[in-house]
Amino acid sequence: MIFDQAPQVDKIMFAMTCKSLLATSRLCGLSVPLRESHMATWNRPDSSRFVASCSCLSMGDLLRRFRPRDARGRPSRAWSWCLDCCRYLPARRGWWERRMRRDHTTISQDYMPNREPSIDWFSRGLKQQCPICYLEDVQ
Repeated sequence: MIFDQAPQVDKIMFAMTCKSLLATSRLCGLSVPLRESHMATWNRPDSSRFVASCSCLSMGDLLRRFRPRDARGRPSRAWSWCLDCCRYLPARRGWWERRMRRDHTTISQDYMPNREPSIDWFSRGLKQQCPICYLEDVQ
């Protein structure tokens, strides 16, 4: 069967092509990588602090293939992938500035000068770490 021969990420992509293949993939024991096991340990929710870490590249490859698309079907530049959060987040500077103003109580005042460069790096695609994860890492 095709599902037996394909690598893990290709199995998932193949299963997502239509409903009948998705139903077939359930019979083959297809497993999807857990987001929590691929997140940075300090960034995990409290409920999943003790989930075993995974160093495989399946989650990153899967997220790159499921990249958000624009109206024309091209990869959207409005979203960037955060390496630590393991999710896509808006890359617009205005969105991050509003969010930082709203969440300024969780960030120490000593690290506020790092806020602007971290927003700039993430919005331009120079860093794959969102500003919140970057500031958490600096602290």
